Amino acid sequence: MLPLLSLVAVGALTVAAVSRSKRRAARLRRSWSEGVGGGLRVVGQRLVAESERVLATEEVPLDNRFGNQAFVSEHEFFRSATVAIETDCSVGLAAQVGADLLGVLKADLQGRLARKLGVKGGTQISRHIRLKFTAAPGKRVLYRVVWQQTAQRGVFEIGVGRQLHEVPYLVTYGLAHAVESIDMELES
Repeated sequence: MLPLLSLVAVGALTVAAVSRSKRRAARLRRSWSEGVGGGLRVVGQRLVAESERVLATEEVPLDNRFGNQAFVSEHEFFRSATVAIETDCSVGLAAQVGADLLGVLKADLQGRLARKLGVKGGTQISRHIRLKFTAAPGKRVLYRVVWQQTAQRGVFEIGVGRQLHEVPYLVTYGLAHAVESIDMELES
């Protein structure tokens, strides 16, 4: 069993280590925000492409070839999607700045994207819709519900000392749907 004096010394060492770690993290945040000593700085950002990503499609065929009046069918659909903010720091950048500062950089870049687009990474979005589909007499129609998210690809330019590094990013956000109708008689 350790004497009481030894236990107090171990506790003091633990408190000192935690305190040093907090001071180091604060110093990293300050050097990041101030760009001190040839540290990291965001030089620029450019959008490479913005597009709609198809998450899922749901099809509803209506066959009214032998009917003599319009056929109406009501359907409910439910879909969820997650907002994702991803950055891809290169191995060269990671080796140059170290793991601690790389974590601060990733958090800062993802925060910039979230603020600019008004989204929060990891947020779940859900939609519930009710649609009525109609097939005219003598017709066969296929309705397709297309669920999609907006995808934005871009690049941050990061200065480290005199070197410039590109950090690609991808943000997927939002949840929308579109409805297509296809006349099956024309397809045959």
